[in-house]
Amino acid sequence: MNEVKTKLSAVVITKNEEKRIGECLESVKWADEIIVVDDGSTDRTVEIAGKYTDKIFQHGMSNEGAHRNYAYSLASNEWVLSIDADERVSPGLREEISETLGKGTDCNGFTIPRKNYIGDFWLANGGWYPSAQLRLFRRNEFKYEEVDVHPRAFMKDPRGELKNPIIHHSYRDLEDFMAKQNNQTTRESGKWSGSEKGMPLSRAVRRSIDRYLRAYHRKRGKEDGLYGFIMAVLGGFYQILSYAKYWESGLGLKDNRGLYPVPGSKGVKTSEKPPLSGRMKLSVVILARNEEDKIADCLESIKWVDEIVVVDGFSTDATADICEKYGAKIVRHKFEGDFGQERNIGNDNASGDWILQLDADEVVTEGFKKAVIGILKNNENDHAAYKFLRKNFFMGHFMRYGGWYHYSHHFFRKGYARYDGRVHHQLVVDGKTGIIDEDIEHNPFKSFEQIIDRQNRYTTLEAREILDLRGRVDDKEIEYNIRVKPFKLFRKFYIKKMGFREGVRGLLFSVIFAWTHFIKWAKYWEMVSVEKTEGGGQEADS
Repeated sequence: MNEVKTKLSAVVITKNEEKRIGECLESVKWADEIIVVDDGSTDRTVEIAGKYTDKIFQHGMSNEGAHRNYAYSLASNEWVLSIDADERVSPGLREEISETLGKGTDCNGFTIPRKNYIGDFWLANGGWYPSAQLRLFRRNEFKYEEVDVHPRAFMKDPRGELKNPIIHHSYRDLEDFMAKQNNQTTRESGKWSGSEKGMPLSRAVRRSIDRYLRAYHRKRGKEDGLYGFIMAVLGGFYQILSYAKYWESGLGLKDNRGLYPVPGSKGVKTSEKPPLSGRMKLSVVILARNEEDKIADCLESIKWVDEIVVVDGFSTDATADICEKYGAKIVRHKFEGDFGQERNIGNDNASGDWILQLDADEVVTEGFKKAVIGILKNNENDHAAYKFLRKNFFMGHFMRYGGWYHYSHHFFRKGYARYDGRVHHQLVVDGKTGIIDEDIEHNPFKSFEQIIDRQNRYTTLEAREILDLRGRVDDKEIEYNIRVKPFKLFRKFYIKKMGFREGVRGLLFSVIFAWTHFIKWAKYWEMVSVEKTEGGGQEADS
């Protein structure tokens, strides 16, 4: 290998990258200088980086472009190699850089292809490869546009092209992909909000469709099989999700806690309990973990009940303190992905004759309270359980249409019902079930970012549940649930259930819940089907 005559600085920006930073820095330890700019990591990132360099700087990220420009300004050499913590310089690229700089060049910079991976799968098509970027450049001739997301690179010509790739372990899996897409779309929507043109819905939809078609057909994503289809769909979803957050930012509905206010009743605001004499006792069971921003409303609406049992998943915020102020019995239990188990633990710790199961983001209305008290007073009642209406709110708006105003099955006699199932758990009742035509109010999401974060976690649990219960299902069923069923669900929510009558909310609701089914089955397929492909894993780094 030729020695590098022109000195090179490798620049890496980091934040909580303890699992990846070591391999990254190992791949550039041949550089004359390593600069690490850390954005306040709370893990072992800085400690690990210290084994490779003493030039570690702490600097908070204001926006991506400005952050990168600052990092490059710290380099003491003329040439800079910019690499991220989830990237590796392949041996071939190291040789090529050494040879190129060793013999001298008139170019101000070079683009470098990237081999992008999701897990061990190399995304060879769909626009993911070669995906060349300006990563090797003269420090004083290069600058990023100082914007928060997808900054453009500015550099005077001439420029060259290197052939050997950076190995980019982009995403551990689809859950990791969606977590990063959730973050990126939040920043993208902020960029649109700051634009004079804004982003009309029609343009966002066109861009979503175009992005899918471009990736899957024109850039041959179909050659990557089902992964190619999945990534093309998620590429289109990026545009719709960015629009949803952009639309959300213009609603002006948030109160000073950052929550969306619920129109209508906020529950029963009374500390008076109906007389216990002559009626049966009621226990309310609530599942909670880090719910300090919403659980007070729930508890305020049920101050009249005889007992409150909170199954707390070891909250790290003020949830438990708030519950204790309302006299709740707190049962701490580590959540292991089984909601049915959590609810049954609550049932076992309740002492009432009847049990009402609530979520921390639900409130009981006056009408529902009166109906329940009537049942508790009726000693001749032969019902074992009741269904009641759940009045769901989506971004501060009651969703009458779109299939989200429905009956819920969480009120029953103690000892006559148990929950079965881990994620999509159901109440199994030993006896007759009646109907209460009164509702509780459910306001589950305070932002689109929270929706995606929660559904991303839940769909991983759901995919694991399918795998554990059914093992490997037929390929045709997987293909149907990924390629066909989500579009049928969108049609069901938006047209058959008349989600269109809810305007933009109805459209976005229908898209997101069709996406939920899609990503659940995509994760299931990933769990059972993805194997190391030629060029993936360790071979890619050799």
